[in-house]
Amino acid sequence: MDETLRIYWELYNEIFSNELMIHKSHNLLRNFEEEFIDGPILELGCGQSNFLVEFSKTGKEIFAVDNEEFQLNLLKKRIESYAGKDAGKLRLLNITIPEKEIPQEVFSLVIASDFLHFFSINECKNIISQIIARTQKGSLIFVRVHSQSHSYSNSPDPELHKYFKHFFTETDLMELFDEKYFDRMIFSNTVQNIRSKFTREMEIKWTEKILDEYQIFDPQERQEQFEEANKELNIGYLECIYRRK
Repeated sequence: MDETLRIYWELYNEIFSNELMIHKSHNLLRNFEEEFIDGPILELGCGQSNFLVEFSKTGKEIFAVDNEEFQLNLLKKRIESYAGKDAGKLRLLNITIPEKEIPQEVFSLVIASDFLHFFSINECKNIISQIIARTQKGSLIFVRVHSQSHSYSNSPDPELHKYFKHFFTETDLMELFDEKYFDRMIFSNTVQNIRSKFTREMEIKWTEKILDEYQIFDPQERQEQFEEANKELNIGYLECIYRRK
């Protein structure tokens, strides 16, 4: 993990209690909890997942997949403190997708939130084929991805495009989630132009911690970094919930 991201997640863990994280999170799956069938939950690239923390009280077995053990350790503490004896069995898997395959269980719910845009379309097709093989009729799949409306989509920075490999359209998702296998239950196309005050303040605190960590104390340079952090971007993303046929 990049050191600046580690600083971010450490700060996130300090600021966001479980209750605040769940309260602040936009979770479309809440509308479909009555649709959950029996079986474990899987999240790919889970990080400090608001979904897994919130649903840990369902008693379902949880598979949390991330390529950063640092994130898995923080998530484990969150779930244990939030759900306690109500938590189902928690499986923490420190693996890199698609180098390693998705676990072989049959899942009732698969979550891929802010995950697929780190892969090419061909890599996404491979991941979706694995999801098809590991779900059954009635299983739900939640997807959230950066869209082409995101400001980063038009960035001239080649390093950014190595990091975010694809910015999605609705057509991309329709092709990946073939109607032969999936019913689309809900689709959302959102562009946020101005961040909330809470998010802006979080960004400023993160910037301050980075500057301190790297011992950047020149007032002008710090001011320039704070101004950069205050700039607004179009945060464009697509969200879908699918149900396996």
